[in-house]
Amino acid sequence: MEEQLVRMDEKGRVLIPAEIRRSLGLKGLVRMRVEGGRVILEAMRNPLEELTSLVVDKSGDVERNIMGLREGAEKALEALIHEDADRA
Repeated sequence: MEEQLVRMDEKGRVLIPAEIRRSLGLKGLVRMRVEGGRVILEAMRNPLEELTSLVVDKSGDVERNIMGLREGAEKALEALIHEDADRA
């Protein structure tokens, strides 16, 4: 992709050209950081979409998904209980 010159408005806003947004998958939520004098933008998934995909995947097998989440939560709880017991 070739370099493009863009303008920053008086409020510090920069419009990222559509071609760049599409190629990087930039949508509603973007992580931004400054690194080595450069502004770095990273595409992020919407947290609500992420949670929804954990609960109900494309297969529609809700019971299996709920069981998987329950098992994961039980393992995490057991680990916390063991950590607390080890500290005591």
